Amino acid sequence: MTTLTVSAADHINSGNLGLRSEPGRRVSFGGVLKSEWIKLWSLRSIKITIAITLLMGLGMSALMAFNLNSEYAGAPAEALSGFLLFSSTFTGSFVALVFGVLGVFTITSEYASGMILSSLAAVPRRGLIFAAKALILALISAVTALIVVGGGLGIATAALPEAASRLTDPIVVSGALGTVAFLVLIALMAFGIAALLRSTAGGIALVAGICFVFPLALNVMQFTGWEWVTTVSAYLPTALGSTLGQGTAPLPPGMEGPTFWIALAGMAGWAAVALIPAAISFQRRDAK
Repeated sequence: MTTLTVSAADHINSGNLGLRSEPGRRVSFGGVLKSEWIKLWSLRSIKITIAITLLMGLGMSALMAFNLNSEYAGAPAEALSGFLLFSSTFTGSFVALVFGVLGVFTITSEYASGMILSSLAAVPRRGLIFAAKALILALISAVTALIVVGGGLGIATAALPEAASRLTDPIVVSGALGTVAFLVLIALMAFGIAALLRSTAGGIALVAGICFVFPLALNVMQFTGWEWVTTVSAYLPTALGSTLGQGTAPLPPGMEGPTFWIALAGMAGWAAVALIPAAISFQRRDAK
């Protein structure tokens, strides 16, 4: 990994990525985007993370779809929509941590190799670098999530062809896109956390704590009967992701919790809480 990142740094220093510093000439955002894309895609860890994500997501969708297809054969239209959604979006909560790892690697790899110093020397306007990294991460995460969710829908349709007529159901479409948005925002939240900590291990540990450990702790506290425990649990990232994966369908009678749009706003809030201070810190703190 070090050899790959250093190679990318050499390209930046030599101006091969369009970032050569010239008197009176400002670095373009397009050039920064290009350099960040090459740097990120040169990392073996990024490619491995994406490969693991695809294998996990599509494999779990196939396992679920082909195990449930016989139960949904001949079911009503609404049930077929549920089959498509469950087969394609339930993987979101499982691969969320992998998307978090992707977000962490996007920023900490440069600090670990020392390449961040070369990047800042080539582009003194730190805000451009931070924005470019976040945008490239969002793009890669969105494409990966679309393949996982879209592939899951395709697998579910192959397992139960009669469900194909429900692919354009607004609930199915909103649930699929909601899961994609959830995974992209998880990656961006992890990116912000890692930018603040500047540590791969610390970033992954904190993301895992927020997504998995903290929800488990709150589940254990359910026996206390405290209402705030239930409320907080419903607004944690994994719970919000589950809500988004159910689409815009109304909540069942008697069930309380955030709606689809509130869950989407909640996930955007989680990402913003990490990204905004991270952007400020990135511009003001010493890179060493």
